[in-house]
Amino acid sequence: MDILAENRGIDEQLFHAILTESKSMPALQTMGIAINYLGPGTAGLKMVCEHKFANHLGLIHGAVISALIDNAMGYSIESLGLRCVTLDMNLNYILPIYEGTEVRVEGYVLHAGKKTAVTEASVYTNTGKLAAKGRGTFYVTGPFKLDSKPKKGLQP
Repeated sequence: MDILAENRGIDEQLFHAILTESKSMPALQTMGIAINYLGPGTAGLKMVCEHKFANHLGLIHGAVISALIDNAMGYSIESLGLRCVTLDMNLNYILPIYEGTEVRVEGYVLHAGKKTAVTEASVYTNTGKLAAKGRGTFYVTGPFKLDSKPKKGLQP
């Protein structure tokens, strides 16, 4: 997946580190989720909802929409230079999303504290209609270290 994203005002080194890391994430690659932009406390993602993510009605499975929202919220926190993991998330599914639809997701930070952050994200259809909304609480694990890679798996 090519990385064509807009930097909307975050540190250039952080911007490139987040984009490079996202390119190596198997889940994002499998789902075709791409970062569209990053700004201070904001993140935009996009995805074409393929048939393989549809349910028996031809609608995109709620878990895929949940993954989009979770990633947009997480990247909005990372855009502030903070590493995080999801503690809690709630979603409202507003409109169905059909296979073949390109969606965009916009996440933004409501509060970033020393140990937790609260975020929201919205999913929009290709016609600009709000399809889903989520809010999450994330545990801040520390600063986004530009000179090191994230740990893989659990350490013994």
